[in-house]
Amino acid sequence: MAPRFAPKSVQFVFLYTREAHPGENYPAHRSFEQKLAHARAFREHFKVERSILVDDLVGTAHKLYGSLPNMTYLIGRGGRVMFRADWTDPPTIEYALNYVLNSRARRREGLRLAPFYAEFVGYRWNDPARFQEGLARAGQQAVDDFARVMQRWQKQGLRPGRIELNE
Repeated sequence: MAPRFAPKSVQFVFLYTREAHPGENYPAHRSFEQKLAHARAFREHFKVERSILVDDLVGTAHKLYGSLPNMTYLIGRGGRVMFRADWTDPPTIEYALNYVLNSRARRREGLRLAPFYAEFVGYRWNDPARFQEGLARAGQQAVDDFARVMQRWQKQGLRPGRIELNE
């Protein structure tokens, strides 16, 4: 997607924050050098081509942007958040990018546009077996940690301020 949007002055950046489910092979970061090494391993294993920015050890940027894993933000030239999703889903990102770029084009045509807040439920591809493989790569601790998180989320029920699905 990045090469297709580059001519439209869109840059894609990955912010490496923390190990969401640390394990024996990829433990929680104890030094910035270790965090850089994990980010490099991530880049190599997943063949990431976009720039990777590495957050500091205390997670300053991660905290500023919500502290959840796999978040996606589209940030305008002036620093305004144009889109936010609590999961990275390429078709949804492409939809949002096209919407923002089309809005800019309409403005250049002279239309007066006023911003508004919108919210929708997106659907992403989900492959639990592949996800478990990724957890296993980090180590058994990561597998166990994720299972505990899922149990906790199931007990919490509805999350205030969010559209919830009853499917």
